[in-house]
Amino acid sequence: MTEHLLTQSLSMIMVSAIAVWLFAALRMPAAMGYLLAGLAIGPYGLNLVAISDDTLFLAELGLIFLMFMVGLEFSLTTLLAARTDVLLAGSLQVGGTLVAIAAALWSLGLDPRIAILLGGAVAMSSTAVAMSQLAEQGEISSQHGRFAIGILLFQDIATIPLLVAVDSWSRQAPVDPVHLLGRLGLAAIAIVAVSIIARPLVRNVLANASRSRSNDSFLLAALFVALGAAYLAHLAGLALPIGAFIAGMVIGGSDFKHRVEDDLRPFRDVLVGLFFVTVGMQIDLGLILVSPYAIFAWCTLFLFGKALITFIVGLMLRRTAAIALRVAVILAHGGEFGLLLLTLAMNTGLLPSEIGQPVLIALALTMGLAPLLIQRGALVEHIVGNRRARVAATETAIRTTSASLNQHVVLCGCGRVGRLVATAFEAAKIPHIAIESDLARFKEAQRQGHTIVHGDAAHRRILSAAGLAKARLIVITFDRHSAVERILKFAGEQQTAIPCFVSTADNQDITSLVKAGAKVVFPENLAAGLALADQSLLLCGLTREEAGRIITSLRAELNPDLRERVGV
Repeated sequence: MTEHLLTQSLSMIMVSAIAVWLFAALRMPAAMGYLLAGLAIGPYGLNLVAISDDTLFLAELGLIFLMFMVGLEFSLTTLLAARTDVLLAGSLQVGGTLVAIAAALWSLGLDPRIAILLGGAVAMSSTAVAMSQLAEQGEISSQHGRFAIGILLFQDIATIPLLVAVDSWSRQAPVDPVHLLGRLGLAAIAIVAVSIIARPLVRNVLANASRSRSNDSFLLAALFVALGAAYLAHLAGLALPIGAFIAGMVIGGSDFKHRVEDDLRPFRDVLVGLFFVTVGMQIDLGLILVSPYAIFAWCTLFLFGKALITFIVGLMLRRTAAIALRVAVILAHGGEFGLLLLTLAMNTGLLPSEIGQPVLIALALTMGLAPLLIQRGALVEHIVGNRRARVAATETAIRTTSASLNQHVVLCGCGRVGRLVATAFEAAKIPHIAIESDLARFKEAQRQGHTIVHGDAAHRRILSAAGLAKARLIVITFDRHSAVERILKFAGEQQTAIPCFVSTADNQDITSLVKAGAKVVFPENLAAGLALADQSLLLCGLTREEAGRIITSLRAELNPDLRERVGV
């Protein structure tokens, strides 16, 4: 028995590690790697691991920790501060998608409970996939980024009443709206009661554990709070993840939030990974041949139906068509909580496998496509139209600002790094013009009095309007690799060679940027590390000359092939 469990565990870990590594290399979400691992080792794949009570229990632990971490991020203050993006836009997007799909399915003769459940599953998108891709593209603080994140936050919260509904309906009782409302009311009362009553108790437990100065004691206390709350919720007749969410919400408003988050993150990552593995084990890809039209229809609902509703919500809230369409593309896929709802419903017998499996496959496929869709989201400007008119208007404004400049610096990007560079230019009385596409960063730089124009520096016409032909230097301070390469290519095509300095977050793309035409690449991680090392050596008693020799030697060793081109 022990040998069998060990073989199954090794199979799950080995295949998961390979799949996650492969998807990380392709810049795809780790969740897709875990799903692929489950497909490979499950009964519909190589049949190395069977779905058992043990694997399902580990998966349920993963859900408990997932909802606990969501609770840590839940803040009533945050919600109220972003009430338009979170509460209004989120409720319209989730409610509109759920109602539209549930009504359509109900009209086709489906059980209303199943119709509502499937509508809720389609309404959810992947917070992890969307936020990681937006962060990689540097669009977290953009208008469409903030709008999308607000809706994603509401989706996470909206999972709670859907979990209550699944838990209630899984008893196979007839639809009873009064009973369901009672269960939802119980969950709401539990959240309020725990927030008031349990808050001092939980904080005292964690405070005592913290005073013990034992990391093990604090970790065990945090685990006890998360699992204990889930168990108490179960005794109250609620789903286990709801109790974990309440506990996370209580700790999230305390001083222990970040320490608990850091300590429990490894447990969350591993156990949530096992949840995705068990989901993958339940996916029968053979249904693609048996029910291709059903899977295609569900993919269409995820990619186009939900996108259309999200686009309409954006227009209703007076967002521009470009932003509304961009957010619609960002959210046009399935998410982790959709997987959670579907698998829980199928495991309890509420959702028949022949109905749930096509939805599950479509959801997994759209999650796989999501990074590519978000990455190509900028192309929606071509779809919306009027792009040329907007660029022309921006070009005219920039040309007016740069008309009096000569032998100046073109500063592409005016975020936290760009504003410091602009400040140095102003102190040295060096003429310059900054170009920033993000509205929030543009307004902040404008408020600080910098010479800045609003536009996308990756457009040739914008760079030309900024006086690139008569500039002495280009400084690029944002980290969107494709956009940086376009700027370098255009600068290299000018009759006079213009030196280009590029600031990057790390030293991963130095070689490719130099090949693209960068005169100097400035990796922020190396610069910060060497500056800190230099100061540390001085404080340790070394003279400035001795510290300088060491730092210079390190600087040369870090990138020996590019030592002339790396500014650290």
